[in-house]
Amino acid sequence: MYRFLLGMIVMALIGALVTKPGPEAAEAEVRRQIQLSVANEGLDGKSGLDAAALLLCRADNRACTDLLMSGIDLTYEDRYVYARIDLRGYKMTATCYGLYTRFFCPGGLIRE
Repeated sequence: MYRFLLGMIVMALIGALVTKPGPEAAEAEVRRQIQLSVANEGLDGKSGLDAAALLLCRADNRACTDLLMSGIDLTYEDRYVYARIDLRGYKMTATCYGLYTRFFCPGGLIRE
């Protein structure tokens, strides 16, 4: 019984090691988090210029994401079985963990 359980744990670790996402997947996750943040930002209570910028970002999502990516510091760490990325920029932070070809960002982008 214990050998079976140990074997399953070893197989899960080997699977995680083989399918760990790389730096390209990390950048794609950052872009996805930015797009989610722009889509979820409310317009109420914004000044005219802020609301206009937000509407323009929603209209041309790719160009806006490229512009916002230039102001974000992305740190990728390879931790053997999983990967970790730390994001900082625009008074927001996020920590994401990559495992089994996906990144998981508990809490998403958080304001500092």
